[in-house]
Amino acid sequence: MDLLNYVPFVGFLAHFLGPDVEIRLSDAEKEEVVYAHPSDISKGSSILEIEKRFIEEERYKERDSVIDYRALSVDGKKLKSATHFIKNHNNQLLGLLTINYPVDELIEFRNMLNNLISGYRTKEENYFESVTLSVEELMTNTIQDAVNKFKVPASRLSYEEKMKLIQTLDEKGTFLIKGSVTELAKILNTSETTVYRYINKL
Repeated sequence: MDLLNYVPFVGFLAHFLGPDVEIRLSDAEKEEVVYAHPSDISKGSSILEIEKRFIEEERYKERDSVIDYRALSVDGKKLKSATHFIKNHNNQLLGLLTINYPVDELIEFRNMLNNLISGYRTKEENYFESVTLSVEELMTNTIQDAVNKFKVPASRLSYEEKMKLIQTLDEKGTFLIKGSVTELAKILNTSETTVYRYINKL
């Protein structure tokens, strides 16, 4: 299968989704971009770190796509992303088609609506000494602090409380850190699949 056969489809998606959306068609074996929109993404440039992780973890063996995961662009913008795995009839991975949709303006608009509906409230934020903490420790502390605000054991949280917890952690960017879903699933005594299901409902 020639990945270049997908180029017209990438062009169709780019035309439909608009100029702000980034679309990458990449070779899985070479781990490099074959074609991309916008055109300032160089052909032959390295695939994204999240795409490398998908390949290393062999996500393509258990599913055809990873939908609505959170990511950050190289310039720090928040993205809603999806990656489709292009495979042959033997389920071998040939390529990846990734769509990155910027959501900073949408998040700002959502916060404005929340403020209009619920009123403006001063939010108490806890800051950790990041100089002495590793990324993993900072992530764990952030999750645990968010859970502790509910004043009940994590295993006894209601569905609504879990959704509120997930939203709080998502707004803090916690799920951009590798291992955060696993850690939260452990604290809630549930499966990672269930946590992803909550995230995708946001």
